Amino acid sequence: MEQMPKILGERVKAARERLGWSQAELARRLRVSAYGLNLLENGGTPYPRANRIYALARLLGVSADYLLGLDESKESETEDSEQLATVAD
Repeated sequence: MEQMPKILGERVKAARERLGWSQAELARRLRVSAYGLNLLENGGTPYPRANRIYALARLLGVSADYLLGLDESKESETEDSEQLATVAD
């Protein structure tokens, strides 16, 4: 689990940049300080809360498992559900 903060930070940063958001913009949307987000992106938050990871995943449009390094797929569960609903129609 020592690598989790680093992986989380790298993936948050990559997803944020993919959306074209600055750290300040994501911090504002997440309702945290830019300093706190900077710490998270640089692996300085060893045990972020589950609700924070969930909020990040929702805002960034990726799964929490992806952010945590448990899954390589960037798709969120919401996107998967929407795709399944489209296929079922």
